Amino acid sequence: MRKVRNIQQAMEHLAYRLQNGKYEPNQKDVDAFKFIGEWINREKAIEIRNQVLFGKLFCHVFAQEVEFYKGNFDLAQKKMHEYLKHPIEHYYQDFISKANKTALDVYSDSLGLNKKHPSTRTEEEIENDSKIISENQKEMEKYINGIFEDGKVFKSLNNTISEFINVYKSLP
Repeated sequence: MRKVRNIQQAMEHLAYRLQNGKYEPNQKDVDAFKFIGEWINREKAIEIRNQVLFGKLFCHVFAQEVEFYKGNFDLAQKKMHEYLKHPIEHYYQDFISKANKTALDVYSDSLGLNKKHPSTRTEEEIENDSKIISENQKEMEKYINGIFEDGKVFKSLNNTISEFINVYKSLP
């Protein structure tokens, strides 16, 4: 009886045994299952060690999703799958959109624009906002169109991500 030495041998043996119609496990079957289990556990441990930064952020975001979904782990996991299936560019674009919205909000606040919903504003508040906007029209248009350029933000995010990886990759 040859000893199982790798995942391919183990899988080939199990496939053969399962396909012949009668399955009566022998010691080689037990060894194959044991080998696969040990290999999978070993690979998982290596993968976690190699991806510790991802693991940290995953745990943080997953905990937020579990809290948001009131302890429903299945919904939280589905949300995590939704996050991870998107390419990185999706998140870069999302970052740019949010950064531009934040910049517009900060700029609007600095001008003293009213934050009330338009349907709840008085005529005086509407006129005041219109005056402020017309006096700052060119600058306001820049913020409405977005002050952050895709290429520069992508480069900055790549640099920031790389720096964080280099700083934190060796921490447990």
